Amino acid sequence: MITNRKFSIATIISTSFLREGKQMEMKKLWLLLLIVGLVTAACGQVSQTQASEFTEDNALTLVEDAFRTQVSLSEKPQTKKQINDKLSQYFTKDLAASFIKENVYEVEGGYITFGSDFAPHYIPFLKYDESTNVRYIDGKWYVWEERKDEEEGPVSQVSGIEAVVLSEEEGTWKVSSITYELPEKIQSQ
Repeated sequence: MITNRKFSIATIISTSFLREGKQMEMKKLWLLLLIVGLVTAACGQVSQTQASEFTEDNALTLVEDAFRTQVSLSEKPQTKKQINDKLSQYFTKDLAASFIKENVYEVEGGYITFGSDFAPHYIPFLKYDESTNVRYIDGKWYVWEERKDEEEGPVSQVSGIEAVVLSEEEGTWKVSSITYELPEKIQSQ
């Protein structure tokens, strides 16, 4: 006969073990549940520690790898899914979607980007040397360089800031925006 009583799994297990007189097995089960709980809690702590151990070098490497990924999209046509998969490793969902909308074009054989000095959502050309600055402020990383007016060769640049902002998305640091302004906290340092 089935009754409508609700029992917890632990109650059912403990009752069945106690009926059979297997108190030792019950202790082992509770010990196992305790160990599983502690391991689960420790795993969560490890991922939080890893996120907090993101360094300036990690930020520079992420920006450089993201830039190389953007540039590689002009090498050969591929599917939009392939492009999105590549970008999603380094860019937030919103920025990847904006980049694709603004810079990816359909050609014979798939989709591709075309090179341009002024295409939106591209990571700027950074030198990755002592002129490259990196700071962590208010939960975000900023990687930037200050530009001086230059007119060497075929390319000229206007003075100002070119910055890449990194934010955490689902526990992973990613490029979240490209900007030409820095927060006041960074400017005042």
